[in-house]
Amino acid sequence: MLSNILTEQALPGAADFELRPARRPRNAPRFGRGQNKEPKMNQRPARLCLTALVALLAAGASAADGSFRLGAQVGADQWETALAVPLVMAAGDLQPGAKTNVGVIGQYIMATGDGSERDFFVGFEANWSGKNIAQRDTFDVAGVPVEVAGDIGWRFDLLYLVGYDFGRISAVLGGGGSYMASEIMASGAGLVGQDSNTHLGWKLAPGIEVELGPSSSLLLRVGYTLYQSKKYTAPGGPLGLGIDVDIDVDPRVVDFRLAWIYTF
Repeated sequence: MLSNILTEQALPGAADFELRPARRPRNAPRFGRGQNKEPKMNQRPARLCLTALVALLAAGASAADGSFRLGAQVGADQWETALAVPLVMAAGDLQPGAKTNVGVIGQYIMATGDGSERDFFVGFEANWSGKNIAQRDTFDVAGVPVEVAGDIGWRFDLLYLVGYDFGRISAVLGGGGSYMASEIMASGAGLVGQDSNTHLGWKLAPGIEVELGPSSSLLLRVGYTLYQSKKYTAPGGPLGLGIDVDIDVDPRVVDFRLAWIYTF
């Protein structure tokens, strides 16, 4: 665990932007009110994130200094997604409540002091979680109710870690970037169809780690991630006018994580 890592090893001295929106393909499936259609996420970005995670873990395993750690995590996410349709000045929120997820976590930890049992440490972490989260809500567009559904396909976090080892318990603070895939579906007021996109965001995650044995520990923490706002396109237009309508999607999430970690 962290106290053993610090005892055995020590190292000396160790916004808001917008991307071009993805447009709905011509052959994308359409659906009407009452159809309970589940979106299909593009799996290519997820595979790229998993590849980056494996590469980071492999680099940590082959490093001469520091310690490589691997584990599994479970958690609960409290999502809140703000929606806005600037064309008709309509707005709404998707608040599905707490949703569970599972994933994997990898870390590379380095000591910064003189190798004493209680000391500061730094490191890197990559984690991935991949459970779809269905969100549904209804709001008015030009006085007509519109049902909007959103799914979160997967999330990938890359964090810098800093902490202090008190012995069997360590305090850890993680901060860095997050990347996730989402899909929005709209039905009503002449809007019909779906669009998918990805979001970048910033994450902050404080927590505590409890040593279970010489090589294993439990990490408990809470995180907050604020993602960039992106535009999704719903074909059809208000009241069937035949024009595409942009929906601004602004997701954020508070997540709780419990991870079992093994130190190699």
